[in-house]
Formats: sequence, C-alpha cells, structure tokens
Amino acid sequence: MHRESEIIMPFLHLNWYFPFFLGCFFGVAAMALHESAHIAAALALGIRIKKVGVNWKGLYTKRESGPANKSLLVALAGPLINLTLIASWHWLPNFGLANFCFAVFNLLPIRGSDGKRALKCWSETHPE
Repeated sequence: MHRESEIIMPFLHLNWYFPFFLGCFFGVAAMALHESAHIAAALALGIRIKKVGVNWKGLYTKRESGPANKSLLVALAGPLINLTLIASWHWLPNFGLANFCFAVFNLLPIRGSDGKRALKCWSETHPE
C-alpha cells in the first residue's frame, strides 16, 4: 500500500534518485580513469602535461604534441583503459556500461575525440 505522498510526489523519495546518482558516479569514475590513463601514458613517454581541467563535456587534459608515434599511444591510452574496465561488468554492471560507452564514443573519429587524434597520428606515421 502506498502512502499518499508517494503517489502525489514520488520525486521526493530518495530511492528514485539513487540509480541516477549511482550512474553519474560510475560515469565520473570511468572518465577520471580514462583521463588518468592519458596522463600516465604521456608522462611515461616524456610528453609534458600542460593542463588538467573540467568543462561542459567533462574532464580533459591538454598536453604537448610530441612525436606522432608517442601521441598515438597517448590518444589510445584512455579508450584502452575503458576497454579493459569493461571486464568489471560481472561485478559492477553500471561501471562496465559506463566504460563501454566511454571507449566506444572516444574511439569514434569525430572532432575532439581520441579516435580522431589517433587516426591523425596513425596517418602521420604511416603515409601511403
């Protein structure tokens, strides 16, 4: 039996918000790990990180260009960590899904994506 307040104003009950905030938490965690992989790869390859920040699209890093072969590895580091973390699907389905989404959308060759950067670096290192 429902209480009257549950029928009239269901949005006031926290059980409605929990899945939303849990999804947001896992999305932010996947994004943070994605950017951390870019940073770790850049530092390991000797590419200087200029800035780490947040904008309307989420977290981002700005780094020096570096040679195309190293920049390719840095561009792919974020999506690769997300692809690896999809394995968490069995234990944390929402986290696995968040990582799947980050991997797929970051590998698309669209403006500003890791996929576009990787494609550019690949074409520089493999001219035909």
